[in-house]
Amino acid sequence: MVHIIPRLIVGIILAQTLPFKFSGAEESIWIFEQIGWEPWGRYLIASIETVSTLLLLTNLYIFGAIISLSIISAANFLHFTKLGFIVNDDGGLLFILSIVVIFCSLWIVLYWNMRRVEQKAANFEFDWVDDELDELIED
Repeated sequence: MVHIIPRLIVGIILAQTLPFKFSGAEESIWIFEQIGWEPWGRYLIASIETVSTLLLLTNLYIFGAIISLSIISAANFLHFTKLGFIVNDDGGLLFILSIVVIFCSLWIVLYWNMRRVEQKAANFEFDWVDDELDELIED
């Protein structure tokens, strides 16, 4: 359950922006014009976000999280450099959503890595003798 909720949050946030990007909504066109990527960049980013969203719903969710983290990190960079934090009087909503996606994607990647380490470590047996461990701690 711990990794399913962040996956759903990222998937919902990314999926809700897709119709605006694919349909050519005014705000999407304006954003991509500001960075000089209209129209090809808008379609490319929307396609990548679609793949990421679909991967988040499968057992390959780690790839979806890495892709979403990459795309949204680039979007945040553009908020810091070209777009600003408030885009078309949205009150900073796009920026806040991008921060949420970054944190959730990081959570997914870290959780996956933690589970992977636990699985690998389960194959090792450590025969520590308490006396030896106490000596190591005292030194």
